[in-house]
Amino acid sequence: MRRLWALASNTFREAVRDRVLYSILLFTVGIIAVSLVLQDITVGDQDKVVRSVAQGGIDAMVSIIAMFLGVSLVWKEVERKTIYTILSKPVPRWMFILGKYLGMVVTLAVEISILMLVYTVLIGSQQAMPGTVVYMSAVMLLLELMLLTAWATLFSTYSSPMTAGAFTLAVFIIGHLADDIWRFGQQAESAFLRQSSEVIYWVLPNFEVLSLRDQAVHDLPVPWNQVWGAVGYGLLYTAGVLCLAMLVFSRRDLR
Repeated sequence: MRRLWALASNTFREAVRDRVLYSILLFTVGIIAVSLVLQDITVGDQDKVVRSVAQGGIDAMVSIIAMFLGVSLVWKEVERKTIYTILSKPVPRWMFILGKYLGMVVTLAVEISILMLVYTVLIGSQQAMPGTVVYMSAVMLLLELMLLTAWATLFSTYSSPMTAGAFTLAVFIIGHLADDIWRFGQQAESAFLRQSSEVIYWVLPNFEVLSLRDQAVHDLPVPWNQVWGAVGYGLLYTAGVLCLAMLVFSRRDLR
């Protein structure tokens, strides 16, 4: 446990020293602040528009952070040759992957906490204080990013950051379009397209299952039945992808 914590804390410290991370964080804070200006120029329900833009900015930017940091998780250690020093100690490869992953999750949790604090202060100063559903939406966002980071970690175990980034971005896009891909496939006349859409739907993640953004924007009650099912789905899927990443890395030739 001590070795696992050392790997996770070291990964967290490396992440928080990354200047690109702070650039994305500041840009996200800017989006939240700019969303408040929209209240004066928007026709319709201004409060919902402001919440939608602010929460959309948070979701998009922290997803970029997860992909940016995740795809170089293993590559950095291999490129710097520090992987050999780490693995020369009594640290099995599965523990190395798990420790790096947990460090990433802690980083993302801190980022989301900071952004939700900014969101609460800025939105609460102009509208009513955010309800429980907003913070539950943030928890579900972290669960989504845990799954996305697991995929990024898997790709980083055997490919360069550019390739891993392309694969992770593809998973991110498909995961948010999973329901549309399913509907498109079922309406297709080609049996191949129908079967392909079914395979994509069931094999790749459905990130919309993990999203409570619509409920948060419209200030609806928390759909607890959906939440518990989504939490189980997200945790099991994440564990499966992470185990696959450990298996791939354990068989990789690092010579």
